[in-house]
Amino acid sequence: MALLAIDRTMSHKWRGSKGEKFRDFYEKQVQRHLSEGGVSSQLDLSNVEVPVTVCWFPDRVGESGHAHEAARTLFVDVNKEAKEPSESRIILLSDAELVNVLTRSMLSELRGADNSDLLPLYAVEYDNPEINTTRPARWSVLTNIHLLKEAANRCVFGHPKYLTDVTKKISGREKEPERDAFMRKQLEVAELFPAEIQDEGFTYRRDAMGNTYFPVGQSTVLSDRFSETWGRAILTLLSKVAPYAAHSRALRRMQEGWNGVEIFASLARDALFGGVGVYWTLKDSYDHYTDKAREAHGALKRKPDDDVLRAWEVIEEKQSEFEVFRSDEYLGSTAAEKREASKASYAVLNTHACQLGMVMTMASLWEMRKAEVGNWSLDELPAFAEALTRGWNAFFLHETGKGKAKDRRLAFGKGVTNPINLISKLETARAVYFRYFWLEVLATPDSWQHVAEWLNGRNAFDRMLSDARRMYRSFCVEERIKALRTGRPGQTEEQRRKAAVELATKELRKALVTWFFVTDAEFEAWISSESSATPLELPVAIGESVETDEEDEAEESDSHPDSYEDLLNDEDE
Repeated sequence: MALLAIDRTMSHKWRGSKGEKFRDFYEKQVQRHLSEGGVSSQLDLSNVEVPVTVCWFPDRVGESGHAHEAARTLFVDVNKEAKEPSESRIILLSDAELVNVLTRSMLSELRGADNSDLLPLYAVEYDNPEINTTRPARWSVLTNIHLLKEAANRCVFGHPKYLTDVTKKISGREKEPERDAFMRKQLEVAELFPAEIQDEGFTYRRDAMGNTYFPVGQSTVLSDRFSETWGRAILTLLSKVAPYAAHSRALRRMQEGWNGVEIFASLARDALFGGVGVYWTLKDSYDHYTDKAREAHGALKRKPDDDVLRAWEVIEEKQSEFEVFRSDEYLGSTAAEKREASKASYAVLNTHACQLGMVMTMASLWEMRKAEVGNWSLDELPAFAEALTRGWNAFFLHETGKGKAKDRRLAFGKGVTNPINLISKLETARAVYFRYFWLEVLATPDSWQHVAEWLNGRNAFDRMLSDARRMYRSFCVEERIKALRTGRPGQTEEQRRKAAVELATKELRKALVTWFFVTDAEFEAWISSESSATPLELPVAIGESVETDEEDEAEESDSHPDSYEDLLNDEDE
C-alpha cells in the first residue's frame, strides 16, 4: 500500500483509480516527504526491491489440498509470536479451535447472496482490534463476532449443565472432555464420520473429536452440519426477534438512503457498510488529531479538505439519524421521548448478556424437548427457532401504543415503571438471568401458544421457569443486601437480609404483574411453593471463580483417551 501510494502520488494516478477513496490517507503525507531535500528526483521505484517469502506446502496441492488453511495457520502462528493478532482476527483465521470454524460459518452465511431473511453482515462487528466483552463498540451494529462465538460455544459445547440446570451460574473451569463429548452429541458426529478418519496423513478417532482435536481437512463437514442446524437457529433469533429485526431494517434504510458522493462521504459509508478496518482507521486518525490539538491548546490548524476527519464527523452525525430510523422501525414513532426510550432499550438489548440469554433459552428448551419428546430431529432446530421467534414477537408487539408502562417492547429496559431488569452490570456471564427474562416472556398466554406444540405440556417448562425465577430473586436479594450495607450500616446482617428479601420480592411481584400478565394470586401461590423449596446457594459475584474439585481440577492429561462416551449417553442412541 505504501508503494502504491508513492506511485499514485508521483504519477498523479489517484483520480479514477480503485484506491481513490483512500487518497486522503496518503497523498499529502507522501507529497510532504517527497518535497524534502530533492527526494523525488532521487526516488526511482523501478529500483525498489521488495523481500517476499514464498511458502510452499507440498502435501497441500490440488483442489483437496487446502493450502489456504495451512497459510492461515502460519499467519496466526507467526503473528502470535511477533505481535499477537486481535481476538477477532484469530477467530476469523485460526483453525486451531473448532468453535472458531463454526463461528466463521455464521459470517459466511450472512455473506451469502441469498440471505435477505437474515441480518446483514454489516450489522455484525467482526473487525474490532480490541475486545469488548459486554457489547459491540460501534453504534451501527447489533452484535459482534465474540457474541457469535459464545453462542456457538454454549449451544454446541455447553457445558451441558448450564443448559439443563437453569440455576447454574457461569463460573469456574469446564472439563474439556465433557464439553467435547457434548459437541459430538449436539452435531451428531457419529452420523457424519466413520469411527476413524484419515486426514492429511493423520488418523483421527471420531469418539475423541473435540474443540482442539478434529480433522481440519474435514472441518467443512462439521461446519456445514452446524450451519444448517445450530448456526441457522442462532442467526434466526438475531435476525427475526422484533428488536433485532427493527435494528436491521433501520440499518438497511440508512444504507439505501445514503446521499453524498464526496470522498469523505464515501469513506464514512464504507466504514459503516463495507471495508474491514476502515471504521477503526478513521477513528484512530480523528483521535490522533484531537490529541494533538489538545496538546497544542487548540492552536493546531485543520485543513478544510481533510477528508479523513470529515468522514469521522459524518459517522458521528449519522448516529442520531440512525437512532431516529430505529425508533421509527421499533416503536413506530420518531418523537423525542420515543427515541430516548428506544435508545435506552437497545442499551440492554444489544448487550452480550441479553443476546446470549436469548440463545441459551433456545438451547435449554431444546434440551427439554430432547428429554421429553421421543421423536425429535436435529434438522428441526431452525423451525424451533422460528417458533420461539413468533412467541417472543407476540409479546413484544402486544398492546403497543396503549401507554408507556404497557409497551412491552420496552420491557427489558431499566427506565420503565416496575422494571424486571434490575441487573446493574451487564457482563456476559449474567446471560443466565436474561434467560429467565426470555423464559418469562414465553410463559405469557399469547407467546406460549407458539411453542406449546414443541413441548410435552407445560409441567417441565413451568418447573424450569420457577427455578430460573427463584435464582433471579436470590440474585436480587443479594444485590439489595450489598446496597443496604452502605445505606443501613447500623443494621445487623440478619436485619438487612430480611429487608432485602421483602424489597426484592415486592419489586419482582410488581414487574411480573406489570409486564408479564402474572396475577397477584399466581405470584402468591409461587411464593408459597418457594417457601418449602430448598433454598439456592448464594449467588457468586460475577468475575469471582468458584473453586470445586469437580469444576476446577486440572486435566489429568492432554492426550485423547479411547473414549469419553461414558460421560454422556452413547452417541449412537
